[in-house]
Amino acid sequence: MTSNMYPDTKTFNRSVGCLYDCIYCRPSFQRQLKRVARHIGCEKCYTYEPHNHPNRTTIPSAPIVFVYGTGDITFYEPTPVRTTFEIIDQHKPRMDKTYYFQSKNPHCFNRYMDWFKRRTDKVILLTTLETNRDKDYHRISKAPLPSIRFMDFYELDYPRKVVTIEPVLDFDLEEFSDRIFQLHEQGSLEYVWFGFDSKNCGLPEPSIEKAQKFVDILQDNGIEVRLKTSSLKETET
Repeated sequence: MTSNMYPDTKTFNRSVGCLYDCIYCRPSFQRQLKRVARHIGCEKCYTYEPHNHPNRTTIPSAPIVFVYGTGDITFYEPTPVRTTFEIIDQHKPRMDKTYYFQSKNPHCFNRYMDWFKRRTDKVILLTTLETNRDKDYHRISKAPLPSIRFMDFYELDYPRKVVTIEPVLDFDLEEFSDRIFQLHEQGSLEYVWFGFDSKNCGLPEPSIEKAQKFVDILQDNGIEVRLKTSSLKETET
């Protein structure tokens, strides 16, 4: 399945579903899985309940493979997750691949850190940070609050990290940029994905001007920002 989140990426979904119920996932991941559910006759896919599809063993032919791209690894049992790792280990690709593992509960990555650290040449760990603000975040998602998520990601002992700021929610410019700086200074941050809500969910977004200033600040401080919106421009160097 092609990923709508990242270009040149396909998903590998031996487990799917999530219980964080982010309102912006309903018209994207959840709707996408509903279409799959109708095709394969899976009730749990239709309700987005976390579950496994152990018969899926073929890794997609793409330079980036987004593992569990229609769900969150935090909700999956360790045994099927470890089996997914074994399939990746046994895969003999014709091209070099990068594997994305993304969670809104980055603390859960510690459970599998032994395997991740043996695959640092191939695996990048990601988390979503839509904002720095905790206030009213429960109206958006049941995931860990942004402040908790940031600290868990920052404290993660792993050398390759990426932050996804999409869909961006309104934020405090200095505090939010400072959090990204901390990850950058740690030496683990490879780049940042940045984009607005593409599904018109009515989210509390920053202005274009504020978002552009945030992106400019990051880029001016040596942080690569990969834009997923045509409303913003790259900083000229």
